[in-house]
Amino acid sequence: MNEVIKLWSKRRSDYWTMAVKYLKLIGNSGFLFTLYLLFVFGSYYYGQFLQWLPDTFPAIVFFTLIFTWLMTRGRTRTFVKQGDLIFLTPLEGRLGSYIRASIRYSWLMETFWVSLTLLVLAPLFFDRVAPHGSSLLFILACMSLLKLWNLSAGFEEQRILDTMHYSFHTWMRAGLNAVAVYALFSQQSYLIIGSITLALTVFYFGYFQQLAKNYSLKWERLVDIENQTVMTFYRVANSFTDVPSLKSKVRSRSWLSPLYKLVPYSRKRVYHYMFARSFFRANDYFGIFIRLTFLGVLFLTIVELDWGRWLISVLFAYMTALQLETLKNHYDTSQMVDLYPVGDDVKLAGHKFWLLTAGVCQSLIFFVATVFSYGFAAGSVVLVLAVITYSYHLYVRLGKKYASSLAA
Repeated sequence: MNEVIKLWSKRRSDYWTMAVKYLKLIGNSGFLFTLYLLFVFGSYYYGQFLQWLPDTFPAIVFFTLIFTWLMTRGRTRTFVKQGDLIFLTPLEGRLGSYIRASIRYSWLMETFWVSLTLLVLAPLFFDRVAPHGSSLLFILACMSLLKLWNLSAGFEEQRILDTMHYSFHTWMRAGLNAVAVYALFSQQSYLIIGSITLALTVFYFGYFQQLAKNYSLKWERLVDIENQTVMTFYRVANSFTDVPSLKSKVRSRSWLSPLYKLVPYSRKRVYHYMFARSFFRANDYFGIFIRLTFLGVLFLTIVELDWGRWLISVLFAYMTALQLETLKNHYDTSQMVDLYPVGDDVKLAGHKFWLLTAGVCQSLIFFVATVFSYGFAAGSVVLVLAVITYSYHLYVRLGKKYASSLAA
């Protein structure tokens, strides 16, 4: 058993050694300062938002939906690797301590995210649900235990091979979570909450524990869950620095295919076309662009301070440019692309074109949103600042990287 725990501890340590390196790079990129600014603006407008919120707003239903999703989502981090399909499968019966350590670790990590979400929503909770901090702490403690139940039950249900049967169990847990979370936020009596706790406990030992006796571990699914978790972290880190281990994830998005035809067929436009497909289909560059643009529009329309809107336009334009900067490295690990008879200058021109195109589109969207909310003059200032930000990023910051790439 000690050897099994040592193996789990080593794998956890290896993962965090790698993760801390990327987290330091993210912290040095100015991302923490961005979060700080968003926190300042959010704090200022949170109180106004609560005053604006109608008395008929279903706060309890809102909390139920948010935390039902948080309770149901998430799987147990096992840190398993592809080679375990061969080397650990014979030891499945002796991996009880390994699995328990994985569940405890996942429970602590998930409890952190639940606590953070509840902390962000605490002003709304005190304003619309209960004014006492003791109620909030009691609900947090109960949801932490409910999360432990979900992780334990979810680990056992992953043994089910049939996809429909597996999905049914996930939706069944979601329904049970909704009942439990609603009882907590609607301030039901301790008797009702205790009865729900007892019922969930009996259900786990009476049903989910039986799955462990009737089904073996599905190692392929455990490896897939672990790979998805690691790739999610890599995609976030790749937004700030180059991550060689990132595996590209492609989405179809066939409805955007007509846009590719706008790129002229030319030898000098090969990377214009390839980066277009990468931007819309791979590694969620397009999704990041849409989300940051939407958040920027949201803040620009609700912030009434002139200097606040100026800062937001610069902030979100810079964040978007920083995210799309990594598009340049998308094909660096592809040997087939090296066969194209074009130089690095063609590649950099393609990247520059799409970064400039995205910047112009986002700047115009910011301009239109601000014009509708605060007038043409305010929108013009936002437009100019966003364009200047993209120009600085493109011709100053990236100019140095382009020069070093061409020199190499």
